[in-house]
Parts: sequence; structure tokens; C-alpha cells
Amino acid sequence: MSSDMTDLAATADLLNDVFAPDPPLQPDELSWYYDENPEGRAAVGRVLDDGRQLGNYALVPLRFDGVDGSIVRLGLGVDLAVRPDSRGTGAFRRTVEDSYAEGRSAGLDGILGIANLESAPRMVEAMGWRRLDPLPLRLLFATPWSGCHEHHTVTGDLLAGGRLEEWLPDRSLPGAFGHAATWSAEQLRWRLGRRRAQYVLHVLDDAILVSTRTRMAGVRLAVLLKVIPRRPLDAPLRGGPLAAAVGEHHRTPFVVHWGNNHDVRFRGMSLPRRFMPSPLEIVLFGFHDGFDASAFELSCFEFLDFDAF
Repeated sequence: MSSDMTDLAATADLLNDVFAPDPPLQPDELSWYYDENPEGRAAVGRVLDDGRQLGNYALVPLRFDGVDGSIVRLGLGVDLAVRPDSRGTGAFRRTVEDSYAEGRSAGLDGILGIANLESAPRMVEAMGWRRLDPLPLRLLFATPWSGCHEHHTVTGDLLAGGRLEEWLPDRSLPGAFGHAATWSAEQLRWRLGRRRAQYVLHVLDDAILVSTRTRMAGVRLAVLLKVIPRRPLDAPLRGGPLAAAVGEHHRTPFVVHWGNNHDVRFRGMSLPRRFMPSPLEIVLFGFHDGFDASAFELSCFEFLDFDAF
């Protein structure tokens, strides 16, 4: 059953008040994000006062496959917001703790949060979360590319067809250690349908790439959001040719990538944290003894695995 549109309208009002997106966020965008994910509906923590929503924290289910064959389902923590006039009243803690109850009821193993520098210390020091090692942001070094590749702008027609099933394995492959965020064609179809975003698929012999572009200080940047192998690889792919394919399409030599991918050997120049869309603090909280949050490792996690773009 989908979320009540009245609830989503109240949540959109809260998020617009806190984050002031331009144009303002609409309830149907939240319905896509919270309700239409093939991995399951979001578990949403909310705090109300006389019918007015003071806080929101949504846990969007994301699947991680382990090298040992295990599957971990974490709620990707998004849209954490508390009204400015409610700060200091305990609304932050009550919002997060309500998300715990909702996440457990939904059968999630825990929460993977991408927090900012303000909320991360509160979660770690006051609420017992674990801070994971930061992932690198790189300006990639492009190297000559001679392989076969196609570029496809993501459109509604492309997503409605069967091309993703032709290009992708049934499920992207786990890595050599830890757990990897994995994507099926169905899951990727949903994620690429995000409103306000413009994505490009680059189809190579060995992998499919997802990219977008942005500008910083007037300079056009291509952003490599995700690399998904199309088949088991004998050795990691070289990142330089991938950067060249993406930069070729977006007509820029500047290609950035954030995160880790066990299937790619990236070379590039580390960029300062101020160039990130938001300070990317990765925090983790486990819901039960069967999930050992202290031992969890990310072998593959990139921009497309959460909602930066």
C-alpha cells in the first residue's frame, strides 16, 4: 500500500522548509522515492505535534551482497530533517528513534546513513552509531579509449523497454571482500527514473556506466556515478578508459568519481571535501544481533547508491 498523500504533502512541506529546494519538492516525487522501490517501501520515522510534522527520516531499502553469499538489507537513511523551530526539543532524537521502530518492522538489518558534519557526531557519540571510513572523491585521469561503446541518454522510452535486461546481468556481482551495493535491471530502472535528474548510460563490452554532468565554478564536470560489470571479470577494469568514454560524451576532460568499486582500478587526484555535494560522512546502525555492524565493510558504494545526484 502506498503512503498517504496527505502524509507525503506534510513531509514535502517540511523538507521544503528545511532545505529550500528550487523548485519546491512535490509529494509525487516522494511517492516515487518512498513507495516505488522494487526492494520495498521506505520505512519512515516521523515526529508530529498537533498534526504538524516536526521531523522526518526515511529508510529506503538497499540490498548488499556479500562475498560469502550473504544478503544484507539496509535502509539508506535520507531526508533527515527537523524544523528549525523544533531544534533543541529532542525532536531530532525522537525522529531517528521512530525510524528504528519502523525499520525493524520492515525487516531491515540496519541503517546506512550519509550524514553531514553536523548530524554525524550526534549519531556516533550520542546514539551509538558507527562511523565508516570516508570514501575518496577523485578527479579521474583519462587514458586513451579504443573499445566499443554506446551512449544512451536515459528517457522514459528507454526505461520502458527491455534494453536494461539486455545489457545487465540478473544482479550485479559481489566483490572479493565485504558487501557490495548491487543492482538488478528492475532496480536500476526505478533509480534512473528519479525526477529532476538527467542520466546517461554508457554501454561497454565489459560494463555499463551511469553518468551525469554538473558545473562547478563555471567548469563543466562529468560525474561517473556507477560502474556495473556485465559479466565476471578476470581482472579489475582500468578507470582511465572509463573516464575517457564518459568525458567524450559530456565533452569535458574533467570526470569525477566518489566511492569504492572492487571491479575498477581508479587513478586520479584526490579532491578536497568542500567539492562534495555535501560532506559525505558514512554512518551505520544495526537493528539486531544477527547483523554485526562492527564488521560490515563496503566493497562497492558509489554516488548512484544514494541520492546525491
